[in-house]
Amino acid sequence: MPGSNPNNQLINIDVVFVHDATGSQQPYIDDARKFVLDNIAAISRKARLDGGNARFRVIAFRDHREQGDLWTVQDSNPFTEDAVELKKQLDALEASGGGDGPEAQLDALDAALRSSWRRDAKRIVILITDSAPHGIQEPGDVVPGSHPSALTPDSIRESYKTSKTVLTVVGCSPEIDSYKNAVKWYTEFSKETMGTYVPLPRKAGGAAITGRALVGSVLHAVDSHRIADRWEDWVLDKASSGQDAITTDLHSKLVAEGEQCHEINCNEHGDHDVQYSLGPVSRARVDNIVARTLRYRDPNESSQLADLIWG
Repeated sequence: MPGSNPNNQLINIDVVFVHDATGSQQPYIDDARKFVLDNIAAISRKARLDGGNARFRVIAFRDHREQGDLWTVQDSNPFTEDAVELKKQLDALEASGGGDGPEAQLDALDAALRSSWRRDAKRIVILITDSAPHGIQEPGDVVPGSHPSALTPDSIRESYKTSKTVLTVVGCSPEIDSYKNAVKWYTEFSKETMGTYVPLPRKAGGAAITGRALVGSVLHAVDSHRIADRWEDWVLDKASSGQDAITTDLHSKLVAEGEQCHEINCNEHGDHDVQYSLGPVSRARVDNIVARTLRYRDPNESSQLADLIWG
């Protein structure tokens, strides 16, 4: 059996909240401030850290100077375990600017990757935004000249996958739904990293909904990290069997063990709510973990095995 007792594995997590700070985001920033004090403790309590701990930090972004913004990314906040200190990081945010529709998400996501991660910590990034990044072919988008040419939508996706950083995108609706490619691009990106896309509606009582979305996002990522790390070697040993067969076998093993994971449920109709719940591990979750493990087992290795499995 791979790993040690699945109920006795210390897990440390480092979480970066990458928050859009353009003009339309003030209500969501206000909700995030309300979320912090009550819910940071809830994350540590509900995540299966088994003696480990959680650290958090905030990165903010707007757009490039060509759009009239005085700054593009604010990346000076350190990791902290203290909810009061994290709230101070959010309190310093003020929504303003942004220029055209697409913003500097790629720059901020790149900054998150360069965080002072602990060597043994699971890496989690939560992006909160209502717009597309530059460079994903939104109608009328022009990539600013000051944007680093090497930082592309493809390169940032590859960097997250190969660094084993789980990304969840919280998309603020209905604004984000007005873009042609944003939701699809964010959904695919987050899934590739074992994360998820969470549509976040704006309505009365938004702070509570935002809190559930952010807590659920972190818990979802912790569960994926935990299973992937425990079963990685086993999956790689079975690589020649193909993804579908490995997924079926691993899902059966996890169900037999009684494995449970947090899932986020988004109701975009009626009451427009977001909830998270703990239940039996889904086959879709296992398939996502297996896919990431097979394709990105080692960024320096040959791609021959991936070509064999994926065609």
